[in-house]
Amino acid sequence: MRRLSSLRSAGRLLVAALCALALLQAMRPAVYSTRVGIDTVRTAGEQHPARQYREKLEYLSRELHRQVPAGTRVLIVEEVPDLQLSLVEFASMHGIVVVDRTGRADLEVYLHPDPAAPHGVRLLTRKPAA
Repeated sequence: MRRLSSLRSAGRLLVAALCALALLQAMRPAVYSTRVGIDTVRTAGEQHPARQYREKLEYLSRELHRQVPAGTRVLIVEEVPDLQLSLVEFASMHGIVVVDRTGRADLEVYLHPDPAAPHGVRLLTRKPAA
């Protein structure tokens, strides 16, 4: 009888520990989001590199949407792999069809460094060479 009671107590303790562990795991994303939010508010006036990069990507997404109509077939001509991938993702989000070099593109999209442009880069389009 005493052994059964101690097994029940151990089982309850194990269940309580597993519930606490599950609760802590469930709280991780909320804690991370809170930490990032506080950091964003705390460094609002500073030029944080991650914020600059995010704003640059948002600018490129807006420019791509503004310059290229949905349904247009485009070839992304960009040497920087991270930016090329981001441009492909933005094109997909805006309904723009991305083709590879063997496909027939209506426009070529490329980035041009320009100190006068927002974030030091300008998104340009051109008709592909025949």
